Amino acid sequence: MDDEQIRSLLNDPATAEESLLPLIGRAPQWDRLIAIHPMASGGVLTRLAASADRQTRRAVAMNPQTPKDVLLKLAPTFPGEFFTNPVFDLLLLEDPNLLDALPITVIKNILRRDDCPGSLLRWAAAHGGRSHHLALVDRETISRAMLEQIAAGPHGPAAEKAANRLMRGEWSED
Repeated sequence: MDDEQIRSLLNDPATAEESLLPLIGRAPQWDRLIAIHPMASGGVLTRLAASADRQTRRAVAMNPQTPKDVLLKLAPTFPGEFFTNPVFDLLLLEDPNLLDALPITVIKNILRRDDCPGSLLRWAAAHGGRSHHLALVDRETISRAMLEQIAAGPHGPAAEKAANRLMRGEWSED
């Protein structure tokens, strides 16, 4: 098979996993396409998650077929991909304590993102620790209500930063 045939095979969402297996490890560009392929099983994605190629591992973190344990291992390296993976919301429904199980660096990274959902921002403001509050206060956009909540909270440095932002009028609409 030449490169064009392989690319066509990998770009076809109906290609069976059996046809993908012999291509694993032959070239990073093929591994990346296999990692996002809808027919890639959890076993294939687990194997690709150990790739030396960062872009392959990143693609694995984005695939909703990736097993939960593999996603959790990839989350510290690829927090944005983990959070935007379509299965993220289902994982939270399945395990409401998932956020507590993640390394703080993952949550802080997600909280700083512009596309972080409001529900996660509200959770962090109400229940988060010092690191969560600092991440929220460092966001470019944050609501006045969240700043007030953090300013009244127990975490000194975050409360002080929030109070300063409130005094300067640096918040977004609620």
